[in-house]
This record gives sequence, C-alpha cells and structure tokens, in this order.
Amino acid sequence: MRPIDDFSASVPSNFNNSLDRVIPTSGTVVLAEFGLAVPRSSSNVLLEGTVGIRSFLGLPNILVNVLRDGGIIGSVQVSTLAVNEIRLATFQIVDANAPVGYHAYTITAELLNPLLTQARVTGPLTFTGTTIGPVS
Repeated sequence: MRPIDDFSASVPSNFNNSLDRVIPTSGTVVLAEFGLAVPRSSSNVLLEGTVGIRSFLGLPNILVNVLRDGGIIGSVQVSTLAVNEIRLATFQIVDANAPVGYHAYTITAELLNPLLTQARVTGPLTFTGTTIGPVS
C-alpha cells in the first residue's frame, strides 16, 4: 500500500460567483498556491484543481498553468463560446517522481488571445495536493 506523506490545499472559494479576479491582458495572475513536502524519492504528487471563469468581452481562451517551484509541470486550456458564459475547469495532474524536498505549487491564469477579450475568475477556486509515497 502506498502511504500519504503530506496534504495541502489553497481554497480561495468553494462557491460560484464569489470572486472577482481579473485575468490580465498581458502577463499572468496567481490564483492559488501552497507548499508541500516530498520526504522520499519515487513519490508522486497528485494535484487537483477547480477554476470557475467568466467571459466578459469577446471569446477568451485562458491557459491555466500548474507550476512547481516556478517551473510549469502541466497546463489546461479553457475556452468560452459566448459572452458572459461561465466555464468550470477541473483538472488532475500527477507530478511523477517529484524531487525530494519542500516545494511551492502554484496555479496561474493568462489570456491566450488578449486582443478584445476579457475574462475573470469568479469561483469556485480550489487547489489541492497530496504526496503519495512509494510502495512500502
């Protein structure tokens, strides 16, 4: 059986329409972050997140990046099909054989087509991580 070595979460909101974070037209915005220990080699980190996004102008395409210590380890693209549409993006990413140590895990968002588009993170917004050790 594989042991759970650590768990952490960043939960800015569990509710729909409870946030109002603008996704900038240039650059990225940090949505959530936490620290997580990986005490043993050959461990995997299971990362799960939910991001509620609303389009306000045009049909934005949003890239949600998952980072470990500032380096991208996964991404999810969210597209809207109508103005004022609310999209819920849920993802799972496995950081396989994560290096031993204490790591900062972060999710960010950026607009892929910033010309005449606008989007906001409106919630829910959750991000969790679980370190799963090797078979004992």
